[in-house]
Amino acid sequence: MRKYLVLLCFVILAIPACSLGFSEKPKDLIKEDTMVAIQMDLSLIEVLQKRYPGEVIADSILGMPYIYAKYSVDSLQLAASETYYAKNPKKYVPIFKTIQLELDRLNDSINESMRIKEE
Repeated sequence: MRKYLVLLCFVILAIPACSLGFSEKPKDLIKEDTMVAIQMDLSLIEVLQKRYPGEVIADSILGMPYIYAKYSVDSLQLAASETYYAKNPKKYVPIFKTIQLELDRLNDSINESMRIKEE
């Protein structure tokens, strides 16, 4: 009987704790298509920084200030949107699938251009 009482108490406490992880939709949520574009730019910036270390000035030219200015968002809005999407995988997975498709398309385009240039 005592085991069942402990189990019941655990379940009663665990259910509300599970719901605490989900964030509500922010009032200034960044649209999914804009999040795709932001994440694409961030991916490309990261590649540039790794490929050409020391040549890309991340904080002043291609860093977050660039993203904030280009997409008219601020750091809090971006953080809140990323948190919301991260806690809602059904919305975040399609964003990353779209990013993967776009990066593949971009890679194919670059490879095709290089192939034509070699001919």
